[in-house]
Amino acid sequence: MVFLNISLFMVGAFLVLTLLVGIYFSRKETIFREYAIGNKKFSTATLVATLLATNYGGGALVRTVECVHNIDL
Repeated sequence: MVFLNISLFMVGAFLVLTLLVGIYFSRKETIFREYAIGNKKFSTATLVATLLATNYGGGALVRTVECVHNIDL
């Protein structure tokens, strides 16, 4: 009956799919620059969106930590 558990099947399928994708893409040789900065192939819109998301997310985190501290959790 363990094999009929849909949650277990979904997790197993995800892990197998991740393994297969990893094996497929590991054959391509890459250099560190491609991992770090993507060979500088970023558009201005991508960089602006990244900076805005970082600033907004960081600000929300700081506000949340302050609220948690203020209510003594």
